[in-house]
Amino acid sequence: MARKRLPLRRWLLCLEAVLIFAGLVCGGYCVYAWMESQAAQDQALRELAEMSRREPPSSHHKKKLETPLVEGSPLGEIVIPNLGLSAAILEGTEPGTLRRAVGHVSGTAQLGEKGNVCLAGHRDTFFRPLRKISAGDEVDLSFPGGTLRYRVTNTETVDPGELRVLDPTRKNTLTLITCYPFYFIGSAPRRFIVHAEAIS
Repeated sequence: MARKRLPLRRWLLCLEAVLIFAGLVCGGYCVYAWMESQAAQDQALRELAEMSRREPPSSHHKKKLETPLVEGSPLGEIVIPNLGLSAAILEGTEPGTLRRAVGHVSGTAQLGEKGNVCLAGHRDTFFRPLRKISAGDEVDLSFPGGTLRYRVTNTETVDPGELRVLDPTRKNTLTLITCYPFYFIGSAPRRFIVHAEAIS
């Protein structure tokens, strides 16, 4: 009997070792990803502060309009006081960019420009607090040259192909985009949208 149980015991010990190793690898990756995002946030905010000191607001805005923005370049910072959310904003929505910061959707209005500024972020990192956002909450966008304050008007959930949320607007508006549901395991099937308008 003992000889028959020995292979099973060995198999269970091997399985246990594999699971422990996988857990350590996953935990290590999470720590690495967190450290990378924090370092990227600090660097982006330092660059933005330096840009604000080096260039007057008018010259920076003009330069921003004339020069094509590069993926991953720092643009500003988003702060939602009621949610304790504060994150740097980088240009673009490539996976590497969204892993390090909130991303500006290329082709939509730039920070400080009139129109619909669209920002995207991961539901399990920077935009996780959005699950608690409510109409009336205020959102601050800071960028070299100034700060704009928005007030949330409403939220909605849409399909990933619902591109109308990116449409230009005549008013100064802000659209925040993340995946939904927030606690879904795997690739979430919907998108959570926050609409806000600039406060005069």
